Amino acid sequence: MSAFKSGFVNIIGFPNAGKSTLINQFIGEKIAIVSPKVQTTRQRILGFLNTDQYQVIFSDTPGILEPAYELQKVMMDEINEAFEDADIILYILEVNDTPDKHQTYIEKIVSLNIPFYLLLNKIDLSNQQEVEKKIAQWQKWVDPSRIVPMSALHNFNVQSLLDEIVKHLPEHEAYYDEDILTDKTERFVAAETIREKIFLKYQQEIPYACEVEVLSFKEEEDLIRISAEIYVERKSQKPILIGKGGEALKVIGTEARLEMEKFFDKKIFLELHVKVRENWKSDPLFLKKMGYRTKE
Repeated sequence: MSAFKSGFVNIIGFPNAGKSTLINQFIGEKIAIVSPKVQTTRQRILGFLNTDQYQVIFSDTPGILEPAYELQKVMMDEINEAFEDADIILYILEVNDTPDKHQTYIEKIVSLNIPFYLLLNKIDLSNQQEVEKKIAQWQKWVDPSRIVPMSALHNFNVQSLLDEIVKHLPEHEAYYDEDILTDKTERFVAAETIREKIFLKYQQEIPYACEVEVLSFKEEEDLIRISAEIYVERKSQKPILIGKGGEALKVIGTEARLEMEKFFDKKIFLELHVKVRENWKSDPLFLKKMGYRTKE
């Protein structure tokens, strides 16, 4: 009987490349929120895939960016850490991206001398001829065996990629209990679900101005009662988020509640409030309170 394998597989890439979609496909559950907007993922999320032979610890990371304020600095710290503690790296990009945008990061990954795969995602938005051109372009930089054309959204080549990952996992006992899906708490999942619905409903500044805190999470036999605060940066943003007669906030609450009911498999009573917290993205103490790993 072969030895048990376990290792950390970190997914790294620019915003909106498909990292969260991919980790959800691997795990088979929605543990990371997804939206078409950049910077949807703000914190590193671990997801666990368990079998009798192996445990893969997938790590979803924020998108690579040039930090402009404290929150983004914390996000980049999470990305830099993901380069350092990986057994295997999955570097994901959109198939039509050009190599120059990614050169620095590809060179860094190659220098680490650990197994990695370059994932050319969203091939469903291209055609076979273009995909073959892109693969040939990347072969100047990366060994062809490391290049995987795929569509995370449509689950194309995900299983083949997983098979390759398992081959390169180190022999090690499981790091985490086999009964859990993620390192994040139920409160975190609830807060992220609310934040996702804000990202999907609102345009421009509102999604980026919002942070969500679950104030209470009370589980009863047939019901979970959740009370949450949505923070915005400016007074002018509060009425936009709430909407006329509270209608917009009601829609957010309904959509979040329905999604949570699927995830937790229980009825949800959800109460939402909106509060102004000026410049929260630049406040290390507030970020720490929200669960971000600041250096303060």
